[in-house]
Amino acid sequence: MKRYSLKWRLVLTVTLSFILIWIIAFGWLYLSLNKKMNQTLDNRLSASAHMVARLLNQMPLDQLKQEVEPAVSEINQNNLIACEVSIFSSDVTIGKEIVARTRGAPDSMIHRKQGFSTWTDQGVEWRSYVLQKGELQVVSAERMHTRSMLLYEVLSSVLLPLLLTLIICISLILWMIRLEFQPIDRITSHLSSLDGKVNQELQYLHQLQTRHLPQEIEPFVSAMVDLVHRLHDSLENEKNLSAFASHELRSPLTAIKTHVQLSRMIAVQEHSSAGLISNLQEAEQNIERYRQFLEQLLLLSQTEHQPQLYMEQVSLKTVIESVMTEFSRNPDLLPVIQVNWESLVNVRFSSDALTMIIRNVLENSIKHAQSFEPIQIYMQNDCLYIADTGVGLSDEELRVATHRFWRKSSQSQGHGIGLALTHELMKQAGHELILKKNDPQGLVVILKFNA
Repeated sequence: MKRYSLKWRLVLTVTLSFILIWIIAFGWLYLSLNKKMNQTLDNRLSASAHMVARLLNQMPLDQLKQEVEPAVSEINQNNLIACEVSIFSSDVTIGKEIVARTRGAPDSMIHRKQGFSTWTDQGVEWRSYVLQKGELQVVSAERMHTRSMLLYEVLSSVLLPLLLTLIICISLILWMIRLEFQPIDRITSHLSSLDGKVNQELQYLHQLQTRHLPQEIEPFVSAMVDLVHRLHDSLENEKNLSAFASHELRSPLTAIKTHVQLSRMIAVQEHSSAGLISNLQEAEQNIERYRQFLEQLLLLSQTEHQPQLYMEQVSLKTVIESVMTEFSRNPDLLPVIQVNWESLVNVRFSSDALTMIIRNVLENSIKHAQSFEPIQIYMQNDCLYIADTGVGLSDEELRVATHRFWRKSSQSQGHGIGLALTHELMKQAGHELILKKNDPQGLVVILKFNA
């Protein structure tokens, strides 16, 4: 599932909501203002026509043409109202006679219908009002472009403060959300700075105070802190148990092993039966197996709880040679292991931990290979490959092979601790353990050393 930030999702939601409200408000303002402005400018056209008609009605018709034409025709303001005055001629064939017209006024004004109308003349859109009083007709008109420019100027004067207000509101929202999220951000930042230091993380959460957190998240954090408290106590108890078990279980096993060894030595000196000597030798081997199992189990427990391994530059060649020396006690093991020594390099790891890992992986490969083909060890691209040609593992078995106490079958040797310990040690050092099928048969264990 894709991760997202609650803080930025809240900011985005509130910001989009504000922008949507502002757009709706601005749209409503535009429609309302456009309607009101058109009504006002239409009233201005009507008032202009009525005013001109009242003035001209006070003059005799025979003097109208001589008095009005010079006064009206001198007006040449494209952005003002265009005006045309005409009278109805007594000659029916002539119709209306234009008495006066402002400069720049369209020629087709005389043919407009009475009242308000919108029309186009030579690509210019006009809005006009025609008033007829007796034999006198007055037409007032203005360009629609003038109205559009006026509406644009009014909306611009409104929009700029509106945008400024929107920016200020969004900035305040960002500031308030960041302020309210500061307690959570401090916890997250501190935990991130610890970078996997489990003990310090547990100690920090153990001492965390929740009274400064937001009320909505406080129950969750309180429950988490309480869980951490119980987990911390449980881990401490497990550490104490591991230390106690380390002392209490090692000592009896060592004592039993010593007694068995003494008994075998006495039996050999007294020339006891071969069966008794064989049984004592087998008992000693079983005790050694359980001792190794106990050591691995305790080491696994300690590895899971310790903060970090001591890292240093370690030679893989030296480590593998050391493990091979241990295996030299059993000559049958040496011929089945082939190492490409030239490919081995130094890696950053704990020397003891890496020795334990190589030993566990090789023992596991030797026990389960069930083949006379040699086990190949080589390094490539910062990865150490240990490949055998045994029976291998299925996809499901590969998935659970690193779980504690997992064994391929109840008849298998071992106790299911080796790969689990190897996986935990690699993880503790920041590296990876990869298991995959060998082609055509067997298992490949890959130790990937990350830079």
